[in-house]
Amino acid sequence: MNYDDYDQSFASAPVRYALDDHDSDEENEACAQISKVTVQTNLTIDSKVIEDGKWTLVFGLNGPGSVYLNSLENVKATAVGTVDRLFDNEDPRTKASILQVDNHPVMLVPFTKEIQAEDAAPYTKAIFNLFKGKVDKVIVLDAFTATGYTSETWDQDMVPPLLRVLQTSSAPIIKALPLFEIPNMIKALAASIVNYCEMYSIPCYDFLALQESIYGKLLVNEETLEAYSQGFHHLGLDFKFNEQTMKQVLSDVHTGRVDDNHHRLYL
Repeated sequence: MNYDDYDQSFASAPVRYALDDHDSDEENEACAQISKVTVQTNLTIDSKVIEDGKWTLVFGLNGPGSVYLNSLENVKATAVGTVDRLFDNEDPRTKASILQVDNHPVMLVPFTKEIQAEDAAPYTKAIFNLFKGKVDKVIVLDAFTATGYTSETWDQDMVPPLLRVLQTSSAPIIKALPLFEIPNMIKALAASIVNYCEMYSIPCYDFLALQESIYGKLLVNEETLEAYSQGFHHLGLDFKFNEQTMKQVLSDVHTGRVDDNHHRLYL
C-alpha cells in the first residue's frame, strides 16, 4: 500500500473519545472470555497420511459453502477428523468436519456453524497447523449479496449463478472469473484464511457466490450453488452437487423454511 496516496491529516483525531470505565470493563471481560477459547483438530487417521501428501483444502463456510460440500454427488469422501471448539479446555463442540476425498489429495472442511470474527484466527491456525507445509492450494466457498456491493460497472444486473473470486498473490489468475472488486471486503473466517495464505505464500481462491435474499432471509438454491461448480471447473475439479441432497441437507439443518416456490430454500 502506498501511503503517499492518502492525506495524512484528519479533520478529527481517529480515536475513540468516549471510553469510560463501564466500556473498559466490558471490553476487558470480552477479551478474557475470548482468551479461554481454544480450537483443536482431531484426526481418526494416521498423521503420516497427512505428512505424505500435498493437499488441496476446500473450506465450506456455514451457509451455501457447507451446503455445497455436503451435497456433492460425484465425490466420495471419508470422514477423517473434526474441528472442535473448547471453552476453558472443557465442553468440546464440533464446528466442522474434515473429510478426505477418496483417491484424491483433497480435504473438505464444511463448517456447521458460523464462526465469529474474534474466533476466526484460532480456527485458521489449528487447521493449517495440521497440514503444516503440506498444502498445495486452498479454496474457500464464500458468499456475498448484491446489497451494498460496489462495482465499477454501473447498473450491473447481478443474477445468479454468479461468482466472484478473491485470490492471494501466489495463486495463478483465473482469467475467466471476474474478481471480487475493490473496495468490497471479505470478513471473519474467510478473511482469516485468505490472510494466512497470503502471509505464507499459499495459493488461495475465495469463491464468492451471489446469494439472493427475500424479506431479509438469505436464500440457498440451485443457482447459488451452481456458481461454485463453475469455479471448480476452472481449477480442473469436476465437482457437482445434487439438488435433492441439497434440499435434504437444508431440511436437516432446519435453519429456515421453504416458501411457495419450492426451488427456493432459506438458510
